[in-house]
Amino acid sequence: MGHPPRRPGGGGWVTSAAMDHPNATFCSSLAASLATLGLRHACISPGSRNTPLAAAFAAHPAITDWSLHDERSAGFFALGLAKAESAPVAVISTSGTAAAEYTPAVIEAAAAGVPLLILTADRPPELRAIGAPQTIDQIKLYGDAVKWFHDTGVPDGVTMAAVPGLAAHAWATALRPPAGPVHLNLPFREPLADGPPSPSPGPAPAAFLAPLPLPGDADLAALAELISGRRTLLVAGPGEEAGFVTACATLAAAGDFPVLADPLSGFRHGPHPRHHALACGDLLVGAGMLDRLRPEAIVRFGAIPTSKPLWLWLAAHPDVPQILVDRGRWRDATTSARVVVDAAAAPLAASLAARVAPAGAGWSDAWREADAAAGAAVAAGLGDLPFPNEPAVARAVVSTMEDGAILYVGSSMPVRDVDTFGGSTATSLRVLGNRGANGIDGVVSAALGAAAAGSAPVTALVGDVAVVHDLNALATTARLGLPLTVVVIHNDGGGIFHFLQQRDPEVLAPEVFERHLATPHGLDLVAVATATGLEAQRIETAPELDAALTAPPSGPRLLEVRTDRAANAEHHRHLRELVAAALA
Repeated sequence: MGHPPRRPGGGGWVTSAAMDHPNATFCSSLAASLATLGLRHACISPGSRNTPLAAAFAAHPAITDWSLHDERSAGFFALGLAKAESAPVAVISTSGTAAAEYTPAVIEAAAAGVPLLILTADRPPELRAIGAPQTIDQIKLYGDAVKWFHDTGVPDGVTMAAVPGLAAHAWATALRPPAGPVHLNLPFREPLADGPPSPSPGPAPAAFLAPLPLPGDADLAALAELISGRRTLLVAGPGEEAGFVTACATLAAAGDFPVLADPLSGFRHGPHPRHHALACGDLLVGAGMLDRLRPEAIVRFGAIPTSKPLWLWLAAHPDVPQILVDRGRWRDATTSARVVVDAAAAPLAASLAARVAPAGAGWSDAWREADAAAGAAVAAGLGDLPFPNEPAVARAVVSTMEDGAILYVGSSMPVRDVDTFGGSTATSLRVLGNRGANGIDGVVSAALGAAAAGSAPVTALVGDVAVVHDLNALATTARLGLPLTVVVIHNDGGGIFHFLQQRDPEVLAPEVFERHLATPHGLDLVAVATATGLEAQRIETAPELDAALTAPPSGPRLLEVRTDRAANAEHHRHLRELVAAALA
């Protein structure tokens, strides 16, 4: 009778005062433990059942709490913030369908390897499955999209004692390669606000040290033998890994290997040695250069690249030895990899660099000459096209980004235009995007989350349908006043569908195509943005766009550029024909 409950494993005591305030004590301990591990941001949506969580995370001095009305938008906000910070971010919801709204962001985080901590408040077990309001089955709500699910149980002496270990387990699981989302479901009984939030005493959570696996020396020697002295091509897919750009540049220099780099790889922008980076890789492959300059080996790093001509060529040529380096995953959508290496890309590239001999004379030079010719053809072609046109907008956005800025690019035509026409720059530009599941949903919210990191100004290059899909994020942008510029390519619908077979009237009736694929909406996005409180401007000339992009913004803003969907498809075809002619 004289002793309060003991922590499992002899870790200390839960005080009697804590037992008087179980909800506040549990949540304060969770916030304190996660803050000790490195949590710096919590995205909180309004509700009643999550009151203890909201109060505790808002009260912790090391955690910045963000108030976001819509859980769906909040999930993507946290995703963008986690990408920009390269660290886990927490999202907190009340019970019921509010928790289900996180699903799209959870799926994207799982596919893209982004660490998120999903904290959903819930009714206690006695109120489940009996018709209690705002109650759904939240057990394993996100299925296999999360790396770990845990229902914490109602706060009491036993569950409170386990909080530091619970926090460490969740944190480590979210970060362990491949990184991803973790879901903690937290049931609370009334009274919800049962005391002031204050971290309870207890042991610090266990630290987590992520391993950096590498193959053994014999396997490294065998991998090096596959590419050493051979006409090898490096392919850097989307995703950022600490140290990868430097290590990949070292490998490229050691072997004199050209690099086809996705814009989201981090390899095409910055002061690092980019001598081997190809600025027009998508155009080169589309013009047949992989057949004319046929590689003897290919090393692929990470996820499949944006360039469709590239991954179609990879799929059609499994006879060319392809080494896929992919930490903790098996992302071989082309089913053409001969060797799959489960290793961290940066140390593996550095290890191979120390073991390879240069490729044959003229191999890398031939690719660079072709790249220069393609770049010149694009520049000349863009000069002849009427403005506004979508390739020119993408090129202008990339070329005017300031050093250290972040470009958050939409998953439909914008990322393809940045890949094909954005080139490479000496600017330390980070290019981010939701390329895990490749959806257009939540991209404005994700860009706003990246801006919330506060490390750099952020520009989002998105299509109009993506903005319509995420309109409430515009109001949040205005309310928070974060440094975000949204550049909207407005062609009144889904322009990417004009590149598909369905555009052929013999395949699909034009009225069906227009109504259900192109989906025009007729919205004036400048008027919509202005109504939400954003500064907004319609851009009609190239000088106007350059002036708007280079002028220091007075606050968050939206720039709308009107284009034509059908004309855009013709512009792309024309530019590719110019490149093919220049390389002929």
